[in-house]
Amino acid sequence: MTARKLNRLTTALSLALVTAACGTDPERTPETQAVADVINHVFYHAKWQQLPPTVENHAEAIVFQQGVFFNDRSGVLDREGRKAIDQLLNEADPDPGTVVSLTTGTGSSAGYDRVALQRLEAVRLALADRGYEAILGSAPSVPAPGIAGNEVRLSLTKFMPILPDCEQPQPMQPHRPDYAGAFGCTSAHNLGIMVANPEDLVRGQTLQPADGEATARSVERYRLGEITPLIVEETSTQ
Repeated sequence: MTARKLNRLTTALSLALVTAACGTDPERTPETQAVADVINHVFYHAKWQQLPPTVENHAEAIVFQQGVFFNDRSGVLDREGRKAIDQLLNEADPDPGTVVSLTTGTGSSAGYDRVALQRLEAVRLALADRGYEAILGSAPSVPAPGIAGNEVRLSLTKFMPILPDCEQPQPMQPHRPDYAGAFGCTSAHNLGIMVANPEDLVRGQTLQPADGEATARSVERYRLGEITPLIVEETSTQ
């Protein structure tokens, strides 16, 4: 008797879910219509709440600038100039291989005199010794003083991850915290900490061209049993 009632209730619920949005249906039995009315009441009176979208990380482009000053008509990079370069790198902490833009106050590259070229080359070599590439370019449009005539301005852009705030305020009794407001926040926060290149949060990296021929050859070798065995390494310390 109990199994029969459960079977009838399951059938009624299935019918109600299919036709719940249709309102009162004259072809429904009173039992099926009652179930449909309950479901409509739950949905339309906000007893069920849709969870907010999961928070996501995003990245912000931050511009770092530093001026390297030279003595009058000198192209030699002194100790203060090297300290200025190290200060920029310490503050920005750029990834190895980051390109640094160099600009001077002596006009365009076509108008650089011998001293200006010496200064640019001195700064470029100092950056290369520290593992960074330098190119000639215009300084980013940021609020900064104009470039002096004896200055080489270093500029680089770095993407910094902006992590979501997962802290949930604790209300006073008898109210309960709004746990739905931080749905998925911890996972997003951990992902933002682990991401190797924050620029990937802005745009994905371009995929390399696929090599179908190489893939086909590897499948053929697998089918023919011509599989290259793995290299066996000796892990014993004796």
